[in-house]
Amino acid sequence: MKNIFTLSILFLLFSNTILAQTKVSGTVLDENNQPVPFANILFVGSKIGVATDVDGKFTISSDKDQKAIEITFVGYSPKVVELKSATVENLKIKLQSGQQLNEVVIVRKPKKHLSKKENPAYRILKGIWANKKKNGLNLVKAYDYKKYTSVSIGLSNLDSVFLKKTMAKQYDSIVRIIKSEKKDKKFFVPIFMKENYESIYGNNVLKQERIDMEAERNVGVSQYGFLFDRISNTFSTIDMYDDDILILNKSFVSPISKRGYEIYDYVLKDSIVENNRKTYLMYFFPRQAGTIAFEGNFKVVDKNFALTEVSMKVNKGINLNLVRNLSIEKSFQILNDSIYLPDRDYYEGDFTLFTKNDEEKGLFVKKNLVFSDYDLEPNHDEAFYNKKITQVRSDQFYKDDTYWNGVVTKDPNLRATRKIIDELKNNPRVKTVSSAINILSTGYFDVFKNVQFGSFWQTISNNNVEGTRLKGGLRTFKTSNDLFRSQLYFAYGTKDHKLKYGAEVKYLLFPNPRIIIGATHVDDNMQLGGRTLDVTDLLSANNETNVLIARGYNYYLSRIEKNSLYVDWGINKNLHLTFTGINQHIKSAAEQFFTIDYSLDGVNNINAIKNFTTNISLTYTPKRFVYGFGVEQRIGNSLYPTFILKYTKGYKGIFGSDFNYNKIQASISRPIFLSNFGIFRPYIEAGKVFETLPLPLLFPVASNQSYSVVRNTFCLLDYYDLMTDAYVMGHFEHHLNGFLFNKVPLLKKLKLREIMFYRSIYGTVRQENIDINRSNIVYNAPSSSLYSEFGFGIENIGYGNFRPIRIDFVWRSSFKNVNGPEAPNFGIRLDFNPEF
Repeated sequence: MKNIFTLSILFLLFSNTILAQTKVSGTVLDENNQPVPFANILFVGSKIGVATDVDGKFTISSDKDQKAIEITFVGYSPKVVELKSATVENLKIKLQSGQQLNEVVIVRKPKKHLSKKENPAYRILKGIWANKKKNGLNLVKAYDYKKYTSVSIGLSNLDSVFLKKTMAKQYDSIVRIIKSEKKDKKFFVPIFMKENYESIYGNNVLKQERIDMEAERNVGVSQYGFLFDRISNTFSTIDMYDDDILILNKSFVSPISKRGYEIYDYVLKDSIVENNRKTYLMYFFPRQAGTIAFEGNFKVVDKNFALTEVSMKVNKGINLNLVRNLSIEKSFQILNDSIYLPDRDYYEGDFTLFTKNDEEKGLFVKKNLVFSDYDLEPNHDEAFYNKKITQVRSDQFYKDDTYWNGVVTKDPNLRATRKIIDELKNNPRVKTVSSAINILSTGYFDVFKNVQFGSFWQTISNNNVEGTRLKGGLRTFKTSNDLFRSQLYFAYGTKDHKLKYGAEVKYLLFPNPRIIIGATHVDDNMQLGGRTLDVTDLLSANNETNVLIARGYNYYLSRIEKNSLYVDWGINKNLHLTFTGINQHIKSAAEQFFTIDYSLDGVNNINAIKNFTTNISLTYTPKRFVYGFGVEQRIGNSLYPTFILKYTKGYKGIFGSDFNYNKIQASISRPIFLSNFGIFRPYIEAGKVFETLPLPLLFPVASNQSYSVVRNTFCLLDYYDLMTDAYVMGHFEHHLNGFLFNKVPLLKKLKLREIMFYRSIYGTVRQENIDINRSNIVYNAPSSSLYSEFGFGIENIGYGNFRPIRIDFVWRSSFKNVNGPEAPNFGIRLDFNPEF
């Protein structure tokens, strides 16, 4: 047995020698004795080849007798090495730089997508992937630098005729200034600009970064509202080394992502020597027209494959609304062979309403970031990084022209831009255009000094109790950074002939930490059967009675007289603790159709509720971009997670309150970006009431009888169809952003986007809550089986560049209907939401 084992070993060794007739290993180096990663090694006259690893090492073998190997790599002259024996180890091969690459000479999208082996660009991409975590400030222990940022907004694509009408007497002086902003006989006229200058101090060992605002100012026509906010915040921090780049809540696959080769076609055009370093110029194009992706080029150095320049834009054919063009330029400065630092970022966006046509006038945003004064050996102790300078006023760091003229901006047109804005800030026609945009985006317009009327988007609605409901209101508004805000509204029903009203005041008591106090008084009809989780319990911007066209009957309204006090403590920008005290009186708004009666003794019915509660809510919104210094801050347009925990305590006897009780609710919302597969938006909510309570204080399953899409509600339920005192609910929605439709030739031209959704709820209602119920609503909980709604939707419906319409096709599971006519099993819902 031992002899057989020995013979087997010898046979295997002999077979291995026979099979591997030629074996070569070694290292490929450049003229500076630095390793050359991903070089091609090929036995001459064969198809057997390998590539060097990141350290330039390789091993190649063949079962045939080979005479030579050939080494090739982009930017270097090919080299052939004769083999003097069948086995060669530790071979050192030095390549010499070539003058120009010959693989590709035409820089346009190739007709054929080359395989990874065919395309020399793939080897460069592998080098970037292997080294991308080694570039930048992460390689040093600590760093200091300065950052200048400017964001300008203006009118784009204006011709001289329009300018003459708009600028009137200012035309001649303005045109002389904006010659540098002229493109193809069209003018770009800035009307507003925000500038800031920051000092950044970072320590990678302590994992801390301190940012000090040194200077800031806003110049030009004052802007606020949805449209300007969205446009001005188009570009957040963009890291090319991220696999996905998020712009306007759309996920673009980065051209240097590991998934990039499936999305882009790459063309390696040339190699050049810049600053004594060999640099490759790479072009990239979306493989499929209409894909949410970039096109452009980047430069990368050959040794550690760090980016030095990037220039890219979106194609006009991309499935992106309200956008004519987006472009990004980034450059990096080289300190040594391992550290490449940001030098300048320049972003530009051009937005139009109807078409992407070059003739249409629009709005533009330009963002310029300049990084300077790097110090990679700062001497700061740990206490230094813990010191924070908090901005609490919009004018806290204001500096005049004397200061700004000394700041490094690397923008040759900046002084001209500042001069134009100064010339136009009081131009009545520019103010009129700006005001019109603000009115459309906010729904409010000025009626007196610092007083606005609105929102006219909620002026008219309808329900069965009030008939046609007319609503109008006023709010105080001086600037978006007002410390105090008050609002008042009145509503009147043409059927019930009753006046309703609500008033609210809010004040920013302390800016750091932010503490806001507020109070409300409301006497109005409300649809509690459509109520969703609310943290503040202040005036609702979307009262469930504000429906113009609805299915079924909407008699189930409650008349609520409510007084509340509110304190919000901003522990930090994205963590808030909210305290609310509420005293309310609840009764039916139409007792002939809807009652909320209950009986505690089984004999006497009570048809109204007095309720005093305190609410404590904790809201956490990581990655949310918050800006502004007034009582009402503004939120950036990027999606973000939201975690809410709310505890409600009822007190019997205070202000005549009827019940002691405890109630708890929690919700989680966390959008998940799935690169080119779209966005998955899950929402989970749960709640429980621990005591015995009447109808209005339990948890009716949030229903929606309108024909519009309302988040976190069930659209194929009537109000109060399902009741719970404990529940768990999930809403799941996946926006594919045209991932499927873009692959269908006919649908592709329509630029439609697909949605899939599923929502479900499980809940129970205890017998003691059923026993006290004397209302005309029969309690029916989804306890024996889940109630679910599911379906698909099509969004991005419209014309040209304006596609705000979404259509949902919804089905539901069956449930035992015990309250009036059964809701339909299928429905179509519409949504109007101008989104990018």
